[in-house]
Amino acid sequence: MKVWSLALFSSPALVLSSIAGLSSPAEAATLPAVKPASTCANVANVDLTNLDGAPARIDAAEEVAGASGKIGYCRITGYIASNVRFEVRLPLDGWTQRFLMVGCGGYCGFVGVDNDSVVKQSEGCTALNAGTMATAATDLGHEKSASFFPDGMWAQGNPVAIVDFAYAGMHKTTLLAKALIKAYYGQGPKYSYYSGCSDGGREGLHEVQRFPEDFDGVVVGAPVIDEVATNTFYHAWGVRTNSQPDGSPILTANKMPALVAAVIKACGDAQGLIVDPRACKFDLPTITCKSGADDDSCLSPAQADVVRKLWSGPIDAEGNHLSAGDMPVGSEAAWAGTMVPKEVGQKMTLANVGDYQWSFDFPNYMAQFGEPSGITNQTMKFDKASFEQLNALSALYDPTNPDLSAFAKHGGKLIIWQGWSDSGVSPYISLNYVNAVRGAMGASVDKFLALYMLPGVYHCNLYGGPTTSQEDFLTPVMTWVEDGSAPDKVVVEYSASKDSKIPAKSRPAFPYPAQAVYSGSGDVNAAASFVRAEPKEPFNDQLTWLGLAHYKPGHQMWCETKAATMSCTTR
Repeated sequence: MKVWSLALFSSPALVLSSIAGLSSPAEAATLPAVKPASTCANVANVDLTNLDGAPARIDAAEEVAGASGKIGYCRITGYIASNVRFEVRLPLDGWTQRFLMVGCGGYCGFVGVDNDSVVKQSEGCTALNAGTMATAATDLGHEKSASFFPDGMWAQGNPVAIVDFAYAGMHKTTLLAKALIKAYYGQGPKYSYYSGCSDGGREGLHEVQRFPEDFDGVVVGAPVIDEVATNTFYHAWGVRTNSQPDGSPILTANKMPALVAAVIKACGDAQGLIVDPRACKFDLPTITCKSGADDDSCLSPAQADVVRKLWSGPIDAEGNHLSAGDMPVGSEAAWAGTMVPKEVGQKMTLANVGDYQWSFDFPNYMAQFGEPSGITNQTMKFDKASFEQLNALSALYDPTNPDLSAFAKHGGKLIIWQGWSDSGVSPYISLNYVNAVRGAMGASVDKFLALYMLPGVYHCNLYGGPTTSQEDFLTPVMTWVEDGSAPDKVVVEYSASKDSKIPAKSRPAFPYPAQAVYSGSGDVNAAASFVRAEPKEPFNDQLTWLGLAHYKPGHQMWCETKAATMSCTTR
């Protein structure tokens, strides 16, 4: 057991003593609508200053007309101690006794009830589209800078905000939202749901592990389970691997189309999608320029070496992996803007490269309680000592507890989904975690957890790559909770690329490890032409890395503040 004790001061100093339309064969239950028992104006006067676990104040409550055929709602805003901002929307009519908490991506710092990634993976959900669900969101205790990059300076000298971002803010807002629902309707929600992607996925897993009775159904997309390793070594590796001493990139944007096309030709299926990157045996020499040649159709030997290193992930001098995997084969179309500047001639800077942004502030401001460490993606060392230093707060940020027995006992249902082409969060993280859950809980896992691995889907359906995608995982988890029907086929809708070179298409997805394969007849771009199949080649879902020991119940830090002191215990 490790105990941290921090004195909280008004100054930054700290004393330290030791994150489509879619089909489901069944529908969620039909629940009778409940009318408000109060008015929106009266809710503004509800005293929540003594709410257990989430003392709060309401700033405003106003009626908002519904848009696009949706029901209007009572919009309530305010904050929870110490500074967790929230927004709760309560349907003025037709509330079907359901509550949805919306996760917050990135380093949060904004209140996004209409979070794009959540909307994209819930577009087929009737209850959400109609506006009959109560919804809520939070900024997790800090305000994002208006700057273009992920800002972590808010964490400097602010341990309370760090804890609220790590796990506490979402739980506080959940308690607050349920209290407001009861105050407005005279009863709490019959069913409570959560949906989030990226950091929102991380937040959802913290809820499942730490507060198993908060939600009945949870949808987690592309979760940043290994938050610390991802925002330090994983993203910094992309920056350092592709940087020359003067800051110029080695692998440049003009070479990416040829690399993408070669990988798809070698490993893509009938729709040009790579079903499982681990089965792809792409040979880099086939696209490496011959001696003396160098044009956009091939990679220089140095560029081919960058690609190889990006696929392998961060490794120390002894061959130890510093993250749970890295860029999957098939994610290359998303590298422009993440590890490769979008325009030829641009340098590897904060403004041009997404991986630079994610790995600049986190190791400096967020990876410890205290003053800036001075460690950024430019100064980071890829070795065991640095891994231990930067992972000091892994038990605070990372939801790696594989024992979900309390959530299962509550009757909770969990869907985890991940894009196989995700360069923002390695898909191997989700595989590693679910493998650990199976190891801890055995066959009982299938009674409450389903994992979907989606070919050709980029980060949270939206970010990077030439196409976006959408699907509905909210309806299946609601059906599972309310009717007991376990999720099966979910159809993923892929948009056409902006240049129309990649057509729109659809593809069914099944709980992992099952795959969708072309039946041999019918439209190759239609989901109806695909059938379920078991993988031809089984793989070990556990990737051994230095953080694998974190996947245990005892790797969990809990913090509480009394008077001017914060105490944190790992247990």
